[in-house]
Amino acid sequence: MKNQSLIENLGFEASDKVVIFHIDDIGYSHASNVASFECLDFGIASCGSILVPAPWFLEAASICRNNAKYDIGVHLTLTCEYDLYRWRALSSVDPKTGLLDSEKSLWRTEEEAIANITVEAAEIEMRSQIQMAVDNGIDITHIDSHMGTVLNPKFIPSYLKVAREFNVPAFLPRITREELVALGLGDLADVYLKMFSKLEASGVPLLDHIIIDTLGEQPDNDKVDYYCKRMAAIKPGLTHFLFHAAKISPELKAITPDTAEARNQDYEAFTNPRIKECVEKHDLKIIGYRKIRDYIKNQ
Repeated sequence: MKNQSLIENLGFEASDKVVIFHIDDIGYSHASNVASFECLDFGIASCGSILVPAPWFLEAASICRNNAKYDIGVHLTLTCEYDLYRWRALSSVDPKTGLLDSEKSLWRTEEEAIANITVEAAEIEMRSQIQMAVDNGIDITHIDSHMGTVLNPKFIPSYLKVAREFNVPAFLPRITREELVALGLGDLADVYLKMFSKLEASGVPLLDHIIIDTLGEQPDNDKVDYYCKRMAAIKPGLTHFLFHAAKISPELKAITPDTAEARNQDYEAFTNPRIKECVEKHDLKIIGYRKIRDYIKNQ
């Protein structure tokens, strides 16, 4: 199944610009939960993914359980990047798994996680996170990766295995060598390109385009203009367009002082009527992952 035929089978033209407006990091704080569900209610954001081991997961799960309309996946994580705000693996505290650092929390960096976590432990942890979401009443629509860690070649086979087990689509981009270099993955470009080519040939659906580098942008004014410029550059095909919404608060500033304002700007941008005007101006067709999941399940 190739991506172009996928969007056509979903009812779109091959020339359409189909966009998944996706909120990352739901569940990691109360501030992110409040902002994320407001953005989903506003209507441009179409879906999001939840950090299951994070401290505010249960609040997010309760919201989803009481409102089936929300299109929510699992933001699979083998890392916890914050200095003083940590979470642990769900599946084990055994040092032999390599899951935990000296503070008995998930590793702060992708590099540490990849170097230390065994493939078996990573797979068990991914499965545990998905099952926890299901057990808490979330109708999960997809899986993706926090900080990109489970998309490393070491873990991708397990990532795709659990996607098949739960019969949900997995975030996977069709990506060029140039884009891999820009993401700092140039040394793995040959591995990724070969792997993704085999996956697509086997029928795994890949995203045509990704816009994932939005968190670091903090304009002096509001962020709507920035996002409108990014929308203007969207090409035909299926695009995964992510952002991180959270309401500014003492909690948010304490957790992540460096990105608190950027996350609040994302929340404000995706609840601003001007963002709807941008979507209409550039004729973007919005979908969530539930539509893709349901199509795959019916094949």
